[in-house]
Amino acid sequence: MKKIVLDCLGGDNGLPAMLSGAITALQQNPGLQLVLVGDAEVIKPQVTAFGDRVEIIDAKVNIAMDEHPTQAIRTKPDSSLVLGLEQLKKRDDCGAFVSAGSTGAVLTGGFMKVGRIAGVSRPALCPTLPSIVDGQDFMLLDCGANMDCTAVQLVQFAVMANEYRKAMGMENPRIALLNVGAESTKGNEVVKQAHSLLTKLHDAGLLNFVGNIEGDQVFLGTADVVVSDGFWGNVLLKSIEGTVKFVFKSVKNVIKSSFGGKIGGLFLGGKLKKFKAEKMDKTNATIFLGLKKAVVKMHGNADAAKVTSALQYAMTVVDFDMNARIEEAVAKAEPLLIEENV
Repeated sequence: MKKIVLDCLGGDNGLPAMLSGAITALQQNPGLQLVLVGDAEVIKPQVTAFGDRVEIIDAKVNIAMDEHPTQAIRTKPDSSLVLGLEQLKKRDDCGAFVSAGSTGAVLTGGFMKVGRIAGVSRPALCPTLPSIVDGQDFMLLDCGANMDCTAVQLVQFAVMANEYRKAMGMENPRIALLNVGAESTKGNEVVKQAHSLLTKLHDAGLLNFVGNIEGDQVFLGTADVVVSDGFWGNVLLKSIEGTVKFVFKSVKNVIKSSFGGKIGGLFLGGKLKKFKAEKMDKTNATIFLGLKKAVVKMHGNADAAKVTSALQYAMTVVDFDMNARIEEAVAKAEPLLIEENV
């Protein structure tokens, strides 16, 4: 397995959380090898027990969440994010980069340093979310990397996700388009054009397009991929996360409000925590589909446990060569994507 590069300075919790999560991941996964990019004086004493499984790239500069992504990438070549991405780009023994830093900076850095797969217009951020059907989940893309998209870019997201899910063992992924109604005539012009183009690809046998899907339907297990631009995808994702917090907080308040509730909480508490960990915390880390190597983004507030989870996720994609598959699929779809005003 190739090495995973970890940006140890990115995110709200910085080096302590990154290092703690990395150490746990190393302890749990004997085959894991890491390149840790951060303050070597702090990191080295804590990882000596892992020997040559850990390599350290010294960096003391971080790109803040509020910095302009392109300017920061260009003016901070010694930042942990840029140094980490450069390791990923130039080294054959490195297969993935993980960061909790600014989404814009991680995307821009991946775009500038690692590069796009041939034929791909824009990479897409695509978390996996649970459904109410046991054993089923769905990918949401884009969820924040690209605020404004053309119809062709939305279709490319679908094509990339289709190849990703097939490579992960799903035989015929169901692709849906996020919209305000199920009818093909609903939505803005970009979404209606995307619906028309996805229908063309479906009729040509290039993917399994199941039509539009509304926000309240995404958890019902009727789609394996939900396609959206980054603006509405992010609104949906953040709304989901906020609803989960609201529900869990409300349930906790109900449990505390009476003696009977507290008794019930003794039986339900553990199960609710397990549900949250197994279902909702899966949104913590996600790959940017469309880059030449795996770039994985964690939540900005990732704690040590989420860092460990993100590194374990990266282990599943580190040797996952999607370049040829996506390039071929995009090339096959391209002749069908020629449409006036797209």
